Amino acid sequence: MRVLNKTRPEKHESKRTLTIIFSIIIALILWAYVIGEVNPTTEQIIPGVPVQLLNVQSLTARGLAIAGDATYTVDVVVEGKRSDIQNVNEEEIIAEADLFGWSKGENFIPVNVKLPETLDIVEVKSAKIQVTIEDLIALSRPVVVQYKGTMPENMEEGGVEIKPAEIEVTGAKSDVGTVTQVLVTIDIADLSSEEATIQGEAVPVNHAGMLVENVRLSSNYVDVTATLYRLKEVSLATEFVGKLAEGYGVETRAQDRILIKGTKNALKDIEVVYTEPVDVSGMTTGGTVDLTVILPEGVELAKSSQNLKAGVSIVEVSSKTLRYSSDGILLEGLTTGRNVDVDNTTLEVTVFGKKEVVNRLTKDQLRLYIDVTDIPLGNQMAKVLVSYEAALQKVTVKPEEIAITVMNAD
Repeated sequence: MRVLNKTRPEKHESKRTLTIIFSIIIALILWAYVIGEVNPTTEQIIPGVPVQLLNVQSLTARGLAIAGDATYTVDVVVEGKRSDIQNVNEEEIIAEADLFGWSKGENFIPVNVKLPETLDIVEVKSAKIQVTIEDLIALSRPVVVQYKGTMPENMEEGGVEIKPAEIEVTGAKSDVGTVTQVLVTIDIADLSSEEATIQGEAVPVNHAGMLVENVRLSSNYVDVTATLYRLKEVSLATEFVGKLAEGYGVETRAQDRILIKGTKNALKDIEVVYTEPVDVSGMTTGGTVDLTVILPEGVELAKSSQNLKAGVSIVEVSSKTLRYSSDGILLEGLTTGRNVDVDNTTLEVTVFGKKEVVNRLTKDQLRLYIDVTDIPLGNQMAKVLVSYEAALQKVTVKPEEIAITVMNAD
């Protein structure tokens, strides 16, 4: 009869149990190592966390506003497991500063930071933000159009209408005060000889043309209506009127050619334009005077011819009277087949001008003549005219008219 050995299976089971226990212990050791060494608790700086400003409307309700760039950031030092820090989203880190109750001046407002539950705050740099609060004001500023691109040759924008022509700028006093104008940019390629309306974005700028931020505009867009006009050079006639004190005269300097612009039809018959008369009455010193050009409807001054001025000099004037015989009068425009008899008389020609010019003037520098072009036959009075090249203020003739007889030649 055979007897079975029961001790060997029991030893095998015991060995297996020990192996499992040792495996668990090793796994725990490895897990502890991973947790402690591979994914340790650590600190890390999260830079540039934007600060949300709360209760801004409470400032507005009290007539206050934040001056300068209202963008603030803080650096946040956090503590937590490396994996938790690496997996956190930017949206999960919230920094806030409450403006409620703060008043005008420099304010240092605490920043409250919120983190996910897996992280702890070590430090906020800086824990307070500096916020300048000023009076809230609103000012109207002109809208100015600037053009980008290349203007076609001999053309310029014209008939420009801007809506709105002014825009209200609202914000902190120091910010609004730097805004000199509201700029709108129009592409020249969008213009043509036909009137067109283009919408552009309104941009508040300072005197240097730089964008002014942190202000609000009553309108963010501007409609600009414009046409491409032709340029044309024409003569400019300037009339000076009025009298100065006895013994004084005026010398003037004004350009005689300018550029105007308009449609082809509007410009075709224009060769000369006139200024409004310039009154020099009462002037005692020289200087410059503004010229106002009288233009037909639909015609404008070109950019290069705007803000026209004339130079005026007040000079001491002397006079001299010269006597001429009517025999020396020239007949301008006398046609073949006609004769003109001029009444024998003595004429007094008085010249006015600068003393040195008048003193040097001689009789042969003046030319007396009568224009007999197309004059009818018979006895009549004719005006005596004087031409000269000297820089004189005024010339008078007495008598102004003399008797002449126009007849057919024998």
